[in-house]
Amino acid sequence: MSTPPWSKEQVDAALQRGAHKSCMDYLGFLEGEFADMIAKAQWVVLPESSVRDLPGLRISPPGCVPQEGRRPRWIVDYTWSLVNNETLPLAPKEAMQFGQALDRVLREILLADPKFGPVELMKVDLSDGFYRVNLNIDDIPKLGVVFPTRPGEERLVALPLVL
Repeated sequence: MSTPPWSKEQVDAALQRGAHKSCMDYLGFLEGEFADMIAKAQWVVLPESSVRDLPGLRISPPGCVPQEGRRPRWIVDYTWSLVNNETLPLAPKEAMQFGQALDRVLREILLADPKFGPVELMKVDLSDGFYRVNLNIDDIPKLGVVFPTRPGEERLVALPLVL
């Protein structure tokens, strides 16, 4: 990363700040989700005392977004730890299609040939379909996430093993 490594004070401040309060409303859900991702070797969750001296450690805050009629969605604010600023824009712009799905779907419906009958739609939830890109072992600490804990429990840090 081009930004300097975090000091112990920065790591401590991030750990002290903790997860967004939205995570506490879904703590049981998050514990189940992470148990599944740990079993798939996608993440590890460790006590802060085990990771606080890892070289390059950064801690980002997570949140949990409720979704109508669906399970909540775990999100991580990598802008807070400046990780997003380090992302290299290697993919062509046309490959990034987020935020334009409705326009594309409506266009396809509009242009559909009526001789094939009415248009039918299907929505697929790729809940963990993107956790498949291996990480360089030296980069894992840079993507640390403070895992929400109950009052009085030791703070935990989640580290991704794949993206």
